[in-house]
Amino acid sequence: MRKLNVDNFDLNLLAVFLRLWETRSVTRASDRLALTQPAVSHALRRLRDALGDELFVQSRNGLVPTSRAQTLIGPVTDALAKLGVALQESEPFAPALARREFAIGCGDLVEFSIAPQLLEAIRREAPGILIRLVPVPDAEQGQPLLESGEIDAVIDAQAIRSSGVCSEAVAEVNVATLIWKREKLGKRRFPLELFLDRPHVVIRTADRRGTVVDQMLAQRGLQRSIGAVVQHFLAMPIIAARTGFICNLPRRMGTTFAELFELSVHEPPLPFASTTAFLSWHRRFDADPGLAWLLQQIRHAAAD
Repeated sequence: MRKLNVDNFDLNLLAVFLRLWETRSVTRASDRLALTQPAVSHALRRLRDALGDELFVQSRNGLVPTSRAQTLIGPVTDALAKLGVALQESEPFAPALARREFAIGCGDLVEFSIAPQLLEAIRREAPGILIRLVPVPDAEQGQPLLESGEIDAVIDAQAIRSSGVCSEAVAEVNVATLIWKREKLGKRRFPLELFLDRPHVVIRTADRRGTVVDQMLAQRGLQRSIGAVVQHFLAMPIIAARTGFICNLPRRMGTTFAELFELSVHEPPLPFASTTAFLSWHRRFDADPGLAWLLQQIRHAAAD
C-alpha cells in the first residue's frame, strides 16, 4: 500500500473528488467547481497518483467509483463539511438574530402532534427562522437527502438506518378514542362493547394486518366495524363529527381536534401499542450549531 504524505497533500483535490462522486462526470463536476474540464481531469490524475487507485472508471452511464473511492467518500464528506462549518461560523449560533431556513421531513402525524409546539417555540425564540415541512423520504432517499443537506432532519415512525445517519427515539405516540360528545360517555375508558358495535373511520395503511388497533383486536379474536377509510388524519375527526363514527387518533392530535369538532376523548378499551417517533439527521453536520439548536427544539417539542 502506498504511504501518503498528508503534509504535502493538496486538500483542494478532495473537493474535486466529492464533486466527481456526486456528478459521476468530469463535465458536470467542472461546472460545479467553476473549473475547466482539463483542470478537473488533471486533478483526478493527481488524486490517482497520490492514492494509488483509479478511484473512478469510465462506463456507459458515466464514472463508476472503485471500492477505494467508496471507502473514502464518507470520511471525505464529513471532513469537508466540518471544515466548511468551522470556516463559516465565526460566531456562536444566536437564535434571536438568525436568518435561516430548515427543512424537516415528516408526515401527518408529526405535522399535527409535534410541529405546532415546535413552531410555537421557534416563533418565540427565533422569529427569523423559517421551518419548511416536507414529505418523509423513503428509506433509500433519506440518507442522500440528509447527507446533501437538502433535508436537515426527519421525524418519522421509522428510523433512517443508513451510513452516516444518526437516529434517536424522541416520543412515544399513544392512541386516544374519540366519539360524539352527545353520547355523554362518563367513563374515562371507552366501553369495549360500543367500540366493537359502532362503525369506525380509519386511516389507510399499507400493512395488510391493519393498524395497531386492528392487530390488537385480532389477537383477542375481535374485529371492529369499518365505516370509512381515509387518506389523511385530518379527515377522521371531521367525518366522526358528521357521522357519529368512532375514530382513534394520536392522543395529542385527538385532544386538539376534540374541542373543534364536539368530540369527547377517552382511553381506548384495550391497551393498544404505542408508536415510537424517531428523529434522524446526518452526522456530517454535527459541528453545525444551528442544526444542534434545531434538534434540541425538536426534542423539547416532542416531549411536551
